[in-house]
Amino acid sequence: MAEQTRPSQRLLSAEQVAALMAQMKAMRQPKSFDGRCPYVGSRPFQEADARLYFGRESAIDELLDRIEQGRSVAITGAEHVGKTSLIQAGLVFGLRNGALLGSERWLIHTFTPGSQPLHNLVEACAAVAHQAKQPPMAIAALRERGLSDLDALYRFLEMLPGQNGGRLVLIADQVEAIFARPARDPERVTFVRFLAHTKHSDRVILVAALRSSALPELSAHPELAEWVERHRLDLQPLSPRELVRAIVLPALETGVEVEPQLVARLIEDALDQPYPLVALQKALHALFMALPHRRGREVRLTLADYEYFGPIRPAAPLADSAQSAAPQPLVARLGEAQAISQFERQEAQVRLMRVVTGVAGVTAIAGLALGAVGLLQNAQAGERARVAATSEARAQALATAAEQLASQAQATRLAAEASAASAEAARAAAVATRTQAEQNAALAAQARATAQANESAAIALATSVVNREQNALRAEATASALATQSASEVASARAARATAEEDRQRTRARELAALALTQLDADPQLAVLVAVEAYRTLPLPQTEDALRRAFARAFPEEGAFRHPNAVTDAQLSEDGARLLTGCRDGIGRVWDVQSGTVLTALRGHSGWVTRVAFAPDGSRLLTGSTDRTARVWNAGTGRTAVVLSGHTAAVSAVAFSPDGALVATGSADRTVRLWDAATGQPALGEPIQVGAPVSQVVFIGSDQIGVRTAQGAQRFDVRTGALLGEWVQGEEWQVESSATGVLSVRVSSAAPPLVLYGHTASATLADRRADRLVTVSADSTARIHLVRPEDLVVRAQVRVGRELTCQERVRLLSEDRQCP
Repeated sequence: MAEQTRPSQRLLSAEQVAALMAQMKAMRQPKSFDGRCPYVGSRPFQEADARLYFGRESAIDELLDRIEQGRSVAITGAEHVGKTSLIQAGLVFGLRNGALLGSERWLIHTFTPGSQPLHNLVEACAAVAHQAKQPPMAIAALRERGLSDLDALYRFLEMLPGQNGGRLVLIADQVEAIFARPARDPERVTFVRFLAHTKHSDRVILVAALRSSALPELSAHPELAEWVERHRLDLQPLSPRELVRAIVLPALETGVEVEPQLVARLIEDALDQPYPLVALQKALHALFMALPHRRGREVRLTLADYEYFGPIRPAAPLADSAQSAAPQPLVARLGEAQAISQFERQEAQVRLMRVVTGVAGVTAIAGLALGAVGLLQNAQAGERARVAATSEARAQALATAAEQLASQAQATRLAAEASAASAEAARAAAVATRTQAEQNAALAAQARATAQANESAAIALATSVVNREQNALRAEATASALATQSASEVASARAARATAEEDRQRTRARELAALALTQLDADPQLAVLVAVEAYRTLPLPQTEDALRRAFARAFPEEGAFRHPNAVTDAQLSEDGARLLTGCRDGIGRVWDVQSGTVLTALRGHSGWVTRVAFAPDGSRLLTGSTDRTARVWNAGTGRTAVVLSGHTAAVSAVAFSPDGALVATGSADRTVRLWDAATGQPALGEPIQVGAPVSQVVFIGSDQIGVRTAQGAQRFDVRTGALLGEWVQGEEWQVESSATGVLSVRVSSAAPPLVLYGHTASATLADRRADRLVTVSADSTARIHLVRPEDLVVRAQVRVGRELTCQERVRLLSEDRQCP
């Protein structure tokens, strides 16, 4: 933990430290000692040490916020202030473990420029390309070309993260090393150009760390100085309270007890050192290693032991070679010959007793030696037993996980076989229907031929009796009757042919829809193309359903907005460009619908975000939470404008008035409250009592609100809160949800249901527009669905990027054509 703190900070008394430690212990389950040393000594924290890294939580949050917004960062700070520790144990560990949405799948790499900055940068880019599984030839070309073409390198880096929200985070640590080269050195100039002119987007994020003492060197590179100033995050020394967290929390994590008096004394002694936390960590590490410790038994660090072994003494400043350089020895009495285990200290005590008494015999010395060897063997046997038990537990856990995966795979296979059988049955029925339609078409053609023959016979009969007036009249009448009959038969034949053609198209469309479903597991994108062909053949509920199901399977990330926990509510902005969501992680988020990225994160609630709403003009946001409050936010900055407190249970409904001046909130405490949106003051003297938990609240015009509970819907006066009567709405949409996440939405009782796919857990309809529907689910996603099938066909063609090939039409659609 190579960091520095302000000597001018006010010290803490032992009583204040004890109070802080009590608060920390109250928030953690007590642990027994697990065998680890809680302190890393003088070296910087690495990613593997993240579980013991405390005190820099606010800096980590600031780093993650900037990266979530797609912004690069320049970390500056004094020597040994802890920049490397913050990067490795804070930022890198957090990103690799999903601190941001999807960051566990991002490409992340750290490098130091060192004495060969260009070579090390190219090697870092090659390592990232290997991590992204790029072809070996492309990596070899990158190493060969190097930085000769910066534009090509920028495009190459932009390509690496791939699609679906991937990002590349490239971290350059100890950048000050490049200033050891002359100002006009080509390597230094080229590396500076890469830092200052990299065409960063929200897909490629650069994090650079350098010492504050190197900032004057930036005067030779104005473009880099401007970049650092724009993206700078200045890392300040830890405060005494943060020092307490840095000492106490690692001990609690490993099950080690620390006296409050020792913590207060350590902070006081360390502040006299050039690099306080280097000295602090060195002393704590040495004190821990000097004491007897055994897994499962109590280990306690006390002020008495610290004073016995020698407190921190003033020492010469550390060498300025690298941040990881070790400080000079700081514990006087321990020294380099200090015992590092219980058994070595016992041997030292035996030697001291032998010098003082001078009477111990050879037999006693041999007995003590054999005892020490026995103790060492017992410790080694205990360690081997612990390792064996750990291996056995890990093997048992892996076996259990394998059994669970096998069960899940068996269930998935059975479901797939059932779906295939159903699709095959539907295809057989479609083939039978098509055969019947072809037979009807043949009968219609035969009837038309008979009608044409009758018409010819009538014409011939009329011509044969032309010289006989009476017979001609009779013949004319007969011919006219026959002609009329023939015309009627021809019309009937044409109608039958049209009906047969429609039946044939209907059968063909259903057959193609069934065929598309059989291709879902083998080739989802091919299934999309077949479903598009089915819908083009004839728009039917079956063909539309096949298209939606195939599109959801082929492109599961289309229209999806992933969260770290279950999504509770969502609403589109008036122009449809932004999506506001609420999540069980207590954070509201504003998304850019086009790119699928987070524009603003609304942090402030201490419970779930239950409901969200846009102001009519889109400049403000409204959220409700299980923490019994609602909040009005500034949409531009993402900061809280007003906190609405007063409910005694979770807020379950929120709404803006049409002019945005008022806010209505409903709660599980069975009340509705009206607020001034600008000041947060109640707009009514008393809340409106509704007799049941509120599920929906809506402004009806500017003078009424509609409130829905399990007991019904009612209208209330906005100015007085008086009950006006029943709230009667039009025909409501019927929504049915399954446990697998499939939603069936019926706009009216006469219309067929619209089935929405994509979710994997129970879901509900959150917002609806003429052309789009928004759903939220317990599977941690919100989704936007296209309502019009025609729009879905166009989107499917864009995503697949091709049509069915000639060979696919012959093989799948049984078309009679010659293919090249």
